[in-house]
Amino acid sequence: MKVSFIFSLVCIILLTNCSSSDTDRAQELVHHAQKLVHDGNWRQARIVLDSIHTLYPKEIAQRRSAKSIEDSITYLEATATLAYIDSMLPLLIEKTDALIKHFRYEKDEKYEDYGRYVHRLLRTQDNLSRNFLQVYVKDNHETVVKSYYFGSHAVEQQRLTLTSNGEEVRFAGVNHSFEAEGWHEIMTIEGELALQLLNFVSSHTHDRIRVQGEGVKKVHTWVYYLTDQEKQALSDTYQFGWYMKDIKRLEDIQHTSQRQIDRYLQTHIN
Repeated sequence: MKVSFIFSLVCIILLTNCSSSDTDRAQELVHHAQKLVHDGNWRQARIVLDSIHTLYPKEIAQRRSAKSIEDSITYLEATATLAYIDSMLPLLIEKTDALIKHFRYEKDEKYEDYGRYVHRLLRTQDNLSRNFLQVYVKDNHETVVKSYYFGSHAVEQQRLTLTSNGEEVRFAGVNHSFEAEGWHEIMTIEGELALQLLNFVSSHTHDRIRVQGEGVKKVHTWVYYLTDQEKQALSDTYQFGWYMKDIKRLEDIQHTSQRQIDRYLQTHIN
């Protein structure tokens, strides 16, 4: 399709080159672009319009016409995008609302810029003297996984390996440690890596999942298995995190599209 379109464009240029002036040739391409826009072939129209600027840099009037058509394509694309997002956002919000009842919202207004949604099945205060995973979704739509280690000495936690049903995934993060009636270390994994880890758990909710933590030295390892309750909580958080991320992505595109529409209307509609 793309090859045939480029061939047609070349033919138009060659035919108009035979006996026409640069002005006529540029104007012919303007007309061709207008027809493509009318037919809904916006990407092909942009290629034709680009060729006007490249081939006929001195034809100012035609280049202005080309720029005006380009602006109208941006407006049409933004309008179509906005319509799509307006249809998708309510569905995502509905799915998020169905899940949010399983989460509690936490925020220290004095010290934290962002709050977080923590699954009600995950209670950090019940886990202070054991190794476990804590996960949450911040209200800036970022998903976070924290690997907690507790022991009698420092291990400098560096990696986390999850194994289930013959499959294995590994993750690294940023470690923080402190001493309080034992040695505590918290390794943080954020963003896409956090979602990848939770996706693995979500894909194996009916399987046994082995978690192995590793310190800076190979002898420093510890192993535990996720409970059914933890697997459910992590799986729900994965879904919730993806919905929140998609909502943020669509809202960003929505704002960009609306700005493009407003800019076009202010410039071209008087």
